Amino acid sequence: MRKTIIFFGLILSALVLTGAGCQIGPFSFGGGGATGNDGGIFKTADKAESWTQKTQILAVGGAIKNFGNINIISFAFDPSDHNAIYAGSAGNGLFYSYDAGASWQQPTQVQGGAIRSIVIDPKNKCVIYLAVGNQILKSVDCNRNFVSIYQETRAEVVLNQIIIDSYNSANLFLGNSVGDLLKSSDAGKSWAVIRHFDNSIAKMVMNPLDTRKIYVATQDYGIFRTGDSGASWVDLNQGLKQYGGAFVFHNLILMDAKAESLLLSSQYGLIKSGDGGVSWTALALLTPPSGADIKVVAVNPQNPKEIFYATPSTFYKSFDGGAKWTTKKLPSTRQPTVLVNDPVEPKIMYVAFLQVKN
Repeated sequence: MRKTIIFFGLILSALVLTGAGCQIGPFSFGGGGATGNDGGIFKTADKAESWTQKTQILAVGGAIKNFGNINIISFAFDPSDHNAIYAGSAGNGLFYSYDAGASWQQPTQVQGGAIRSIVIDPKNKCVIYLAVGNQILKSVDCNRNFVSIYQETRAEVVLNQIIIDSYNSANLFLGNSVGDLLKSSDAGKSWAVIRHFDNSIAKMVMNPLDTRKIYVATQDYGIFRTGDSGASWVDLNQGLKQYGGAFVFHNLILMDAKAESLLLSSQYGLIKSGDGGVSWTALALLTPPSGADIKVVAVNPQNPKEIFYATPSTFYKSFDGGAKWTTKKLPSTRQPTVLVNDPVEPKIMYVAFLQVKN
């Protein structure tokens, strides 16, 4: 049986985020134009009944700092330890915690730049990959040192997401802003383009039960699926055409790996597939179609009937597959960018935010 990691992260296509070289630069609190202290990471242990901000950094000498004013755009769990979590910022580099967010650290070499994607090797927790602007950084010593293993030479191209095959963790897949899907079969030493889509690759989702099955969501041209690690592809967009705005992508979740059920968040709203994207059905929300800006959505990994999503200021949750919804106020005025359930204890959730300039 094949398995892979649970990967989390959200690419906001409206942002123009850039990264520099391997020595990214010093950390500066409040970077990227952020103000206020309602950013960073928030955590709930009761399925969003209450939230606590988790942004403390234990500095040299025991001094406590925090990144409560920082914009967070990506998030990942260590697949071998759900208490080890990683958060990527929009301009202030990488943060990581080994105690479920109680305290955070920063790697010396990655204290600046926009971290769009983070993955941890499921067979070796000390191997970490980061998509930073136009390059991929890799650590093999648990964040102590990073080296650049891939650099995009086209100045206008951004690396949106990297994913890893847990069945064979030497296999990496990389999607960029011009629609190139690249694969490495040697842990990032060499790369080849295996498919070009005519639109930015916004998200890739790999089936944890069969890692040959990968869904690729483009920003505006719909969703595609491969069952053979990219050798051939199926267009899944026919069933989406009936929903206006469904091709404006926001997020994609694999709700049930065995059943190949998917949940798509788009400009239309939330749309569900129970057959691997062949057919689609819209969920009935409290807002009309195209009436909610749903950038983040999460599903309980142990119970796909529990669905959660967030819009600016409001958190929505359903415990019956989307038939009925309840709402709560979010703990920040910023745009939510990350929403995830803890894979081991799903009542624990994390949410992160981005300050959007008008």
